Amino acid sequence: MKPRQLEKVLKKSLVIDVREASEYKKSKDKIKGAKNIPMGKVFLMSSLKKLSKRKKIIVVCLYGSRSGIVARELKKKGYNIERVDGGVKSWIEYKNS
Repeated sequence: MKPRQLEKVLKKSLVIDVREASEYKKSKDKIKGAKNIPMGKVFLMSSLKKLSKRKKIIVVCLYGSRSGIVARELKKKGYNIERVDGGVKSWIEYKNS
């Protein structure tokens, strides 16, 4: 999904930033309202069925690599999930343009 598409669904979706907690805390680049749940924990939560398959999930990381892995794997398990192309960096660029 493109950043402009995220803006339209941001308040209706669960936005998860999959960066490690230490990386997330140090970074000034964040999406307001996103929950920081590291990639490994997202996979664990999905295995334990602690993530809703009914709610739209949008995953992000700094540039989009890790979120792409998470989106691909959870989609295989039946989750309604997408990632933001280019990650948080593309979101910041979009908001600043």
